[in-house]
Amino acid sequence: MMSMNYAFGFSLFLLVLVALNIYFFYTLNTVGARSPKFNVPSMKLDLTSSVFKDIYDYLNYLPSNYKIKNPKFLPIQNNLLASFNSSHNINNQDVWSETENWSSEESLFPHTNGAPGRILQAIQTSQIALVDNAPKGTQLKLLLLLEGKQKIYFKPKRYDLDHVIIGNIYGGFDRHNSEVFAYYLAMVLNFRWIPPSVIRRIHIHKDIMPVATAGLKRTMVKNESGSLCIYGKCFYCKVNETVCPDSKGEIEGAAILYLDRQFKIHKSPWKRSYSTKKMEWETDNDFCKKVKGALSTKRLLNLIDVAIFDFLIQNGDRHRYEVYKDQIVLLDNGKGLGNAMVDELDILAPLYQCYYQLQLGRN
Repeated sequence: MMSMNYAFGFSLFLLVLVALNIYFFYTLNTVGARSPKFNVPSMKLDLTSSVFKDIYDYLNYLPSNYKIKNPKFLPIQNNLLASFNSSHNINNQDVWSETENWSSEESLFPHTNGAPGRILQAIQTSQIALVDNAPKGTQLKLLLLLEGKQKIYFKPKRYDLDHVIIGNIYGGFDRHNSEVFAYYLAMVLNFRWIPPSVIRRIHIHKDIMPVATAGLKRTMVKNESGSLCIYGKCFYCKVNETVCPDSKGEIEGAAILYLDRQFKIHKSPWKRSYSTKKMEWETDNDFCKKVKGALSTKRLLNLIDVAIFDFLIQNGDRHRYEVYKDQIVLLDNGKGLGNAMVDELDILAPLYQCYYQLQLGRN
């Protein structure tokens, strides 16, 4: 009962934290004037859904305390920043050993006494012993074996940071910066079920070619300027869609810690069809009644947490989820940060469809 109450309280904490976007019409009333100091900018929203329209209409009715930074957050912020400040004199092998042997019911990796900073530094600085195509997935990514036999996924940069993805929420290549941003955001939200991720630059001739596997070399071609480029091996990889080094011969990407854990994979009840076909959850706002009968309350609350997280990074591609120690792990966050001017409110479907169902279950 205590763990269930904790999970429920954590979901409500996240709900308040992102109140400017998702403090719904059923928790607010229209008493009071609209604040002249807080006006929601015009955004492209599909207002055909009554739920979406009510969310948008009531954003300006938030009480003033939700618009002021909570002073209680300052010590939390300082502790978080301190966790990323690590000495440059670290033994990477000790870092990998601590991470590999870590066992906790509260986090996927060590997170106290500066451990996050040491992990990120080790990811960025460890010598690369082997580079190969990652064995699975729909997007180009490399598998790096670092000194100490630690594995790293490397998602290369595809777009400049100001590039806007037009179209479907799941459109375009993965964004490497979304992986890194997702990790830091999860740490701010105290959600420690996500692999550490950091930007790393690798030189194609100094870091990759000397240790590249034969399989990787077969997926490399030269472009018109003579630079050696990679198209990789994946479901959507094409020889004419390569990643090429910059003028310094380097490829930038997200280096993501590979954790050798046994994850259980589940299809998301709120997965998309990736076509014009509408899924049941998109047409039935009582969809959660069916889901509630198949999943535990804890799992539903966990899915709500993940939905709020995905809304913040605008990741609409969580078609499946991985579970470790009965917690959903935030893997594969590359489809976020596509278009800052569009709010895809249906990402929040687990929240606005399940909130009342869970409340009824508590009464």
